[in-house]
Amino acid sequence: MFAEPGPRLPEPFNFPPIDFDPLKYDFETNAIEVNPDDTMSSGSVSPDGTPPLRLSRATSPANSTSGKGISEKNILRVPGHFQGWRMGVALCAITTGTVLVINLILITWIAAGGGHDGSLGVIQQGSCQKTKHMSLWLHLAINVLSTLLLGASNYTMQCLSSPTREEINTAHRQRIWLDIGIPSLRNLKQISWGKIFLWWLMALSSIPLHLLYNSVVFSTLSAQEYSVFASSAELVNGTALNWTSPINFADPELYPTLQYFQNASKWQKLDNRDCIKAYGQDFVSAHGDLLVISPTVNATETIVVLMDGFDNGLGDTSWLCGGMSQMTEFDSYNCPVNAVLGQAANWTLIDETTTGQTYPVQYCLSQPVEEECRIQVSLVILGIVIACNATKALCMLLAIRHQKSQPLVTLGDAIESFLQEPDPTTEGMCLAGKANFNSAWHESSSNSSAWTNKPIEWSNGRHWWFSSASLKRWLVCNILCVATLAAACGPLTLGVENPDLTSRTLSYFWQLGYGTVTSESMISWSLPGTGGLLMAVLVANSPQVLLSFLYLTYNGLFTCMLLANEWAGYAHDRQSLRVTSPVGSQRSTYRLQLPYKYGVPLLLLSGILHWLVSQSLFLARISAFTSEGIEDPSSSISQIGYSNIAIITLLALGSIVVLLGIFNGFRRGRLGMPLVGSCSAAISAACHKQTDDKDAAKGLLMWGVIETEGEVGHCCFTSFQVEKPVVGRLYAGLNAG
Repeated sequence: MFAEPGPRLPEPFNFPPIDFDPLKYDFETNAIEVNPDDTMSSGSVSPDGTPPLRLSRATSPANSTSGKGISEKNILRVPGHFQGWRMGVALCAITTGTVLVINLILITWIAAGGGHDGSLGVIQQGSCQKTKHMSLWLHLAINVLSTLLLGASNYTMQCLSSPTREEINTAHRQRIWLDIGIPSLRNLKQISWGKIFLWWLMALSSIPLHLLYNSVVFSTLSAQEYSVFASSAELVNGTALNWTSPINFADPELYPTLQYFQNASKWQKLDNRDCIKAYGQDFVSAHGDLLVISPTVNATETIVVLMDGFDNGLGDTSWLCGGMSQMTEFDSYNCPVNAVLGQAANWTLIDETTTGQTYPVQYCLSQPVEEECRIQVSLVILGIVIACNATKALCMLLAIRHQKSQPLVTLGDAIESFLQEPDPTTEGMCLAGKANFNSAWHESSSNSSAWTNKPIEWSNGRHWWFSSASLKRWLVCNILCVATLAAACGPLTLGVENPDLTSRTLSYFWQLGYGTVTSESMISWSLPGTGGLLMAVLVANSPQVLLSFLYLTYNGLFTCMLLANEWAGYAHDRQSLRVTSPVGSQRSTYRLQLPYKYGVPLLLLSGILHWLVSQSLFLARISAFTSEGIEDPSSSISQIGYSNIAIITLLALGSIVVLLGIFNGFRRGRLGMPLVGSCSAAISAACHKQTDDKDAAKGLLMWGVIETEGEVGHCCFTSFQVEKPVVGRLYAGLNAG
């Protein structure tokens, strides 16, 4: 029925030993150019007794329809231990080791520098604006490192879960198919215990790493203790004072001297509105004691205590509203600052310590203090991160060292293996797809004769990309994505409805910035001590773990779609196999299934989303300082901060990513081949070649109908000439009985 088979790939040429020139070495194909005119007898050895390097000639058969992306040059394969998947895992180990070294340098520098109090180190202290910018860039760097770890870990875990040919043979005899070319939990039931152990060790080490890494570095906002006093303008003007009446101090020894207040003329002068803004915050960092100038304070009273030692700048702002009896909407601790600002011209305060007398405010004098904002490092959390980091690096090295058998990591690896050694359990089932094996082998689990080889009528129906992945995978991925975006709306709603918020415009949210610790963006949850710090870390970073899981599911979803696209390409173009250990015309690869144009953007998007999450919900440490500038650890607290603009950006970008994934699923799939997905049985069923096509896997392949006798046709991968299946004709397949 067909013409004679096309030209066969030539047998490998044998050449005399040559010196290896590293300048000619092709690190992508593990090859160097050689002169094909040199020959020698096979079996020769070099003078030192070592066998000569094998050489092979990569040529395209004459019947090639495209020869897509294949070089015609003669190449020399240079074997080595770090080839294929081992080279990929080795690069992952180098990446992980580099991150480990960076973390070790950081903890050593802080520990040796002495800038720590046992568990917390200080990187920067001073200006709150400077620490804000430094915190942003440090968290960006942390998320770059954590994204590199996530990508390296995912690569290694996929290699570990990839089955060997022996493991596939064992599974197929039990009528169980395994996944090829995608991240897989299914395979864990069939692979060796050593690989299972390493896989779970890497998976479990990811949880504390992604849960804690973003809180290794955090911002600490200083909260200054202050008291509020009232006096007349004569005090600061230097006018003689009448001290016949005592100052109304409950304990005069605890308060400043008269000279202290006479120096207040050098303090920062604020009008009523600026004064309300400066002190109408939960945490006052740049201001100390406040002297209010009021016309109702007479010369004999001199100084009146209006607010007695605000507890380290934490919490109570009710004194701002104390003298405004018409305002009833505030509770006993918090004053609606915006409402007070609306009446700044008539701002009145009350003596809360003794008389209850009211004092209208003319202007304020604020004691300037140096800001004590900090960038701190938790040495305990960093130590845990280093332990997880080291565990991953060790697992990668063990995977390289102890994995002796060759796993079928890529689709090309599987096709090569099944062409070289056809699988008898799938013989005569060339049109069987994943759905056929799912139904037939599921029924055969209870009835050993429930599945048989039966012809299938070819129908070249179109399919969408989303059909390449299971419905379960689509639902899990997208439901989790939507649920995560919905959960992110909670902190945003809380932030927008905050009654103390100065403004609810996007421009104001942008002004506050990403990941900035402010009194306007705090969840009202104050826990002291180490326990509060740990609890705040766990709550603030729990979305990071979920996002890492979402990346893995999204990666798996795109992997399924791109695997199906690569598979379908063999029905249209004659091309070589993309394998981890190439021979002949095969293409070398260090990537897994995702092409770089998909894999790299997905990893970058993951890193950006992780950074946005770290800026949306974060640990906020409040360090309390007395009026003398001494830190009070007993009053320091840990809270959870949020950033409205970061949450809005996260929601926008996250929604775009979800929609892109869905739209990508509605791309038209290419016609011409059964839909096999990642099913090892369906892949093997398409690889039963003709017996005389011995070196098919090494050359340029195409899938299609080959010459066969009888009414039932046969399709397979081959280096020979093929035709496309005919709609309505019968071909070998698999049906459940």
